[in-house]
Amino acid sequence: METLFQTRSDVENRGPILLIINGTVTGLAALIVGLRTISRIFIVKMFGLDDWIMVTATVLAIVNVVVAGLGVRYGTGKHKWDLVKADVLPSAKIRYVTHIIYTLISGLIKVSICLLYLRVFPNIRVICLGTIALVTAMSVAIILATIFQCTPVNAVFDEQKYEHHTCFASIPFWYAGAALSLVTDIWILLLPLRTVLGLHLKTSKKFAVAALLSLGSFACIASIVRMVYIVKLYQSSDPSWDTFGISISSGIEIAVAIIAASIPATNPIMNKLFPRLFPSSSGGSQSASRRGYHPGSRIESTSRRYQSNSIPLSRFTRRQGSDTDDESTKAIVHAN
Repeated sequence: METLFQTRSDVENRGPILLIINGTVTGLAALIVGLRTISRIFIVKMFGLDDWIMVTATVLAIVNVVVAGLGVRYGTGKHKWDLVKADVLPSAKIRYVTHIIYTLISGLIKVSICLLYLRVFPNIRVICLGTIALVTAMSVAIILATIFQCTPVNAVFDEQKYEHHTCFASIPFWYAGAALSLVTDIWILLLPLRTVLGLHLKTSKKFAVAALLSLGSFACIASIVRMVYIVKLYQSSDPSWDTFGISISSGIEIAVAIIAASIPATNPIMNKLFPRLFPSSSGGSQSASRRGYHPGSRIESTSRRYQSNSIPLSRFTRRQGSDTDDESTKAIVHAN
């Protein structure tokens, strides 16, 4: 019985490599999200909207790998001239579907991160809400444009059947979409840094927290690589072969973004599983609240109406002593 990893003839085939790489990184992302879910439900006992959206994005990422597997089954990773004629149309349809799924996943991840910021950094609430609106509108627009880029719609993947079809210029569209996605990635990455760097921490601690919140920079790098491959794919006369680069970079970008957004929220369960490596800060936080926090500060009163879902920024303020440096860092982690 033929499987996804079997070739129909002795031809050059990059499909299995695509599945191994994307399957591995997506599996790692799913593991991290699983740990996040356990932490949020059973330890923190608060499972928010940002958690639900990230779980949905992860499920769709797994679906995307499965769809990519079907693409390999129908010739993705092979040269066009090595494809069985009956597989050309299914292969094109699958590429079409994966573009839509990718856009949906990318938008969900960004919205989830912004919702997390709303909970942890209420002082940038308006900016986060505006970013969520922008990302949502952009994602919906790109998905609709992808679906209806040709008239009739089926001409997107079956041009020969429709002699008088019309399509808008796909290369500028995909390049613009990738550029907008990259810009929003960088914007979301930088959103909390001003607040974090303004905390009353030692310089080394500030950069430690900034690094924790900036793991998404790796996703930005993958997004840049993806832009390069987009141009190559849509100028290609051999799309089943040249889709390899964009598929790999898209899979890595999605997986790394999910991991970066979810790692901080795994801290509670890591405390339970590896207490020596990840010491709990609950006791320290309580003593620090007696020593150095300002419960009557102006910042806390400003964010009091968010207390049920957020961590007031006054918790990160200290009068004196270095002990609160560590606790301020951990407070951001436990807020996830």
